[in-house]
Amino acid sequence: MNIKSLCLVLAALVGGLWIAGCGSSNNRSDAAQDGVIVMQLDEEYELHEGDVLEPTDAETRIAVRHVFEDDRRYVTLLAGSATLVLGDEDDR
Repeated sequence: MNIKSLCLVLAALVGGLWIAGCGSSNNRSDAAQDGVIVMQLDEEYELHEGDVLEPTDAETRIAVRHVFEDDRRYVTLLAGSATLVLGDEDDR
């Protein structure tokens, strides 16, 4: 394999990883559609004041993690489905 081919392969790999990384952003403004995030299984979301969790079926199970040092709360969808309705950012 010559140098030019190796560079092209490396560029394609780096580009693919960069594109894949762009889709996994947990930025609230990017993930929210009209202030509502459809939660994904096994993905952790940070809760802010005014946010509301809405389970969409009876099988929904959600884990809550509270970091007392920073007074932050995180939720993870374990089963079922749920949405996270974002509170007003002006209240923060």
